[in-house]
Amino acid sequence: MINSLATHGAFRVIHTADWHLGKTLGDLSREDEHARFLEFLLTTIAQENADLLIIAGDVFDSANPPQSAEKQYFDFLVTLRRTTTCRVLITAGNHDSPSGLDAPKRLLGALEITVVGEAPADPTDAIICYPDSENPALAVAAVPFLRDRDLRTSAADESATDIQHALVAGITARYQEVAAALPPGVAALATGHLTVAGSSTSESEREIHIGGLGAVTAGTFPERFSYVALGHLHRPQSCGEAAHIRYSGSPIPLSFSESKDKKSLRLLEFAQGKLTQSRAIPIPLTRPLIQLKTTRDQIASTLAAFTPPEAPLPAWVELIIEGTLLGEDAFAIASQAAADRPFEVIRVLTTREVPAALSTTASGETAHSHEDDLLQRPAEVFARRLATEPDLLPAERESLETAFRTLLEQHQDSA
Repeated sequence: MINSLATHGAFRVIHTADWHLGKTLGDLSREDEHARFLEFLLTTIAQENADLLIIAGDVFDSANPPQSAEKQYFDFLVTLRRTTTCRVLITAGNHDSPSGLDAPKRLLGALEITVVGEAPADPTDAIICYPDSENPALAVAAVPFLRDRDLRTSAADESATDIQHALVAGITARYQEVAAALPPGVAALATGHLTVAGSSTSESEREIHIGGLGAVTAGTFPERFSYVALGHLHRPQSCGEAAHIRYSGSPIPLSFSESKDKKSLRLLEFAQGKLTQSRAIPIPLTRPLIQLKTTRDQIASTLAAFTPPEAPLPAWVELIIEGTLLGEDAFAIASQAAADRPFEVIRVLTTREVPAALSTTASGETAHSHEDDLLQRPAEVFARRLATEPDLLPAERESLETAFRTLLEQHQDSA
């Protein structure tokens, strides 16, 4: 069924990103939620008569995804090509293995599925014309996540400012190069997996370039692009006033910090050499993630009073208890209190005041000690630890920060 809002003869694109197949929350699988999203996506592609599906990075949650995640990926692609005429463009994100994504690209290419794991060295190799190069309705500059090694050459005694300038200059140059390689007179779209300064983040995103040094502005993208399809940030959003530069967001909430997000796909139409329509398609919530705050004395009453929103799968609850429970098993207490409720408490955190030197985040907000969360944010742990050394000279501090960023980036690239 073709949507009644469709423009006659328009080329229709669905922009998605950050699937994170294989993601777990603690030791709990998200496979059921992903399966329901993929069913919804297949139905939507058919109903909207989409010509192209874009996945702008982070197809998988890790460079070595479990076999079940790879099966979901390949089963979806095969089903899509069997049941629709929609083609697919997949670019790598910072969680993906570029070589891993590229490995089956020749086989997938036979199904008109294009995969770009490694960034092409020649800008013209990044340009893909749809439906074909003879009569293009849309030209796509397929830019994957650009790693540090794609953008600059490391040098001894570099400062954080030097690294930042090199990264931003490298990203800007790459988009200028692919824009210059576009065929004239054709609507153009660029993909990207990066951070645009000023966008809204959540706790589940791994820093792409350590310390945010690779964050760019909306002005990085040449005006030649009618639309920029971004991945990495999990909240659907445009980049400030640049409504054509957008994050599609993740299809499911990947952490409790995304519990209030309204997830969506982005449907685009291109006609007569320009973007003619851009609208959100809400993704049904299949499992709510809920944060509840309480005190030790009110655990039972808080859980008894809470009714989760209706959804196909039971809600998962993160309970934050103010104060320290000395000698008590907080998780056991909460689980017992929720035993007969229509949700599951999967995580319990206790908060306690931390020393003054550790008590502010990068944004200056007061922080509490959530040890489990901090283990997932090594850059924040390092910054807080550094804050406890007031006697360090500025040059010593900067040297330590640079060394930490380099080591963490090397670790993440090999993860």
